Amino acid sequence: MRLAAAVTTGLGLVLAFPGPDLGPVAFVAMVPLLVAVETMRPRVAAGLGLVAGLVFFGVHLRWIEVFGNLAWASLSIAQALFVAAFFALVPATRRLGGWRVALLPACWAALELARAHGPLGGFPWGILGLSQHDGGPLLPLARVVGAYGLSAVIVAVNLALAMAVRTALGAGRRETRQAGAPADAPWRRPAVALAWVVLAAALPLAGLAAPAAPPVDGPSLDVVAVQGNVPGRGRADRLGQEALADAETFANHVAATTRLADDRPPPDLVVWGEGAVNDDPFAHPALLEGIREAAGAAGAPLLLGASTDVPPDRVANEALLFTSGGVLADRYVKRRLVPFGEYVPGGATMRRLLPVTNEAGRDRAPGRRLEPMMVDGIRFGTIICWESAYAEDPRRLARDGARFLVVLTNNSSWGLAPGSRQHLATSQLRAVETGRTVVHAAVSGISAVVGPDGVARQRTGLYEAATVRAAVAPRSGLTVYTRFGRLVEAVLLGLAVATLAAVALTGQRVGVPSDTGRAVPGPQPAASRGGP
Repeated sequence: MRLAAAVTTGLGLVLAFPGPDLGPVAFVAMVPLLVAVETMRPRVAAGLGLVAGLVFFGVHLRWIEVFGNLAWASLSIAQALFVAAFFALVPATRRLGGWRVALLPACWAALELARAHGPLGGFPWGILGLSQHDGGPLLPLARVVGAYGLSAVIVAVNLALAMAVRTALGAGRRETRQAGAPADAPWRRPAVALAWVVLAAALPLAGLAAPAAPPVDGPSLDVVAVQGNVPGRGRADRLGQEALADAETFANHVAATTRLADDRPPPDLVVWGEGAVNDDPFAHPALLEGIREAAGAAGAPLLLGASTDVPPDRVANEALLFTSGGVLADRYVKRRLVPFGEYVPGGATMRRLLPVTNEAGRDRAPGRRLEPMMVDGIRFGTIICWESAYAEDPRRLARDGARFLVVLTNNSSWGLAPGSRQHLATSQLRAVETGRTVVHAAVSGISAVVGPDGVARQRTGLYEAATVRAAVAPRSGLTVYTRFGRLVEAVLLGLAVATLAAVALTGQRVGVPSDTGRAVPGPQPAASRGGP
């Protein structure tokens, strides 16, 4: 039954995210395992947490198998270890009483922060708060506490429901009653269980009290995202024909942008996704000429994703901003690179030890600068691909004056799997957190314009040629999370550290719970020789 609870929790988390995308399930998904591990030893609870984590990440990240089953399995195991650590804390904190409803959620959020940033830069995927990307009363709270804060609230709801279940079943009654104390009044257990349910129902409504998004403070910009599309439907369709696929992808984008010449007035900005130009345009005159032709026909600045050469033997993943006359005006080099996707950690040493490579063939060089770009006198922030999964980058751009955000992405390797939908969900959370419109521009889909309310409008399908045109309203006001996001995360980490300290202290004093729910006594004072 306990193993079934672990599997149920893992599958429940899967249902809460894209593709099933049943966000409300997140509020109950953890309840089965939280109830099951309450009276276990922490190491046994950790084992069941590992099972739940493997089920969740194994399914949630299945699209990564495009890089091989070893990559998929290794990443799933690494992420599941954090879930195991959390569930070990559930029985270990039993002595902390009602404080657990605040402390354990902070521990979950702290573990998400840890796995989002390490090792090797981390992997901020499957963050529990992202399950609410598609709306609901809790989502606006992201303007105050961010996605990690949403995760903490969701865990708190699960904990409150688990406590209600255990109270209603009478579990733990003997554990909490002191020896010789009178029996509880018959109404007490139902009343306590109801109180936990009321708390669980009230917590998701906290978002209704969140401040509104910053107001529009200037005329809208007419922005066009061109989804030129790629040959085939997935990486396997292009293996061995990458050069031809790159040429066709580029031609698709040039043709679609050139057709904008028929539209008057011209747009204020045209955006192509990551890898729309998969070679260095400054080393290939035909590519540069195509870019100038497209920008000139559209009569608008052109922001595009390109691979550029970095001597002696590396490449960079860049966002290049050209004027309507085809002159380079600004550039941004992707800073957060994907391990084994864009570079091999350890370089030549790792390659000698293991048969590893990266998708690009050559390691990419990371950028160092993160600053807003400028178009028509309006500052905007640009990030590339999975950088949108890191909340601090859009937050920093907004603080530095970016009045809307652009995410350039590719995602053409993932086929029809949920990876592209999961990626769009990160842009939806970033839009709410920062109070900015996000233009999510993909080479092969999904492209969309996401409002500060998190709604993805003019959303395209996968592997189709499409053009998204929208009025993007600039905003310069800052949300609470944009101003104080680092403080929010510091509080979550501080509460987690305090929890670990409390567990250490109470564990030394009173021991840890056994599988039967009885405390294993700690050291007892020695009786004096003359005593009874």
